[in-house]
Amino acid sequence: MQRNILGFGRDDEGDWTAHLACGHNRHVRHRPPLINRPWVVHAAGRAAWLGRSFDCLRCDRLEWPVRILEHRPPDRAFALTADDAHNGMLAYDGSPHGLWREIEIEAGSALLHIAALGLEQPLGPGTNTAIPPALAFRVQALATLRGHIRAYRLI
Repeated sequence: MQRNILGFGRDDEGDWTAHLACGHNRHVRHRPPLINRPWVVHAAGRAAWLGRSFDCLRCDRLEWPVRILEHRPPDRAFALTADDAHNGMLAYDGSPHGLWREIEIEAGSALLHIAALGLEQPLGPGTNTAIPPALAFRVQALATLRGHIRAYRLI
């Protein structure tokens, strides 16, 4: 997923990382001939990249960022059956204000659909799945389904 660069920093080994709007960091090394990013070694080059988008591989893998806190109101409980209205679907158009979502399944089974990632993932009891900000998704009940959707914000 493409995420905006908010700033830059260095990791423990001195390599440059981009701080992305999703809360993840992404290495932006300049190591020719394999990785050619000469703009990262100068302050003016890094400044020119602020606000530009960069691919976040961790969002693609639905990984949580390190610094995150549960948002209030705490969660939305749901219960669906495969025969419910909208074909047993629960849909979100993307979280507002950069909020992360967590889908927790307590009972039943479902499929998680994320069109932007081409992802269709089974969900079952005990699964907790992170959904990055601004990412539309659908939960399709395969059987009677009960769970929660929680919101989280970056700290």
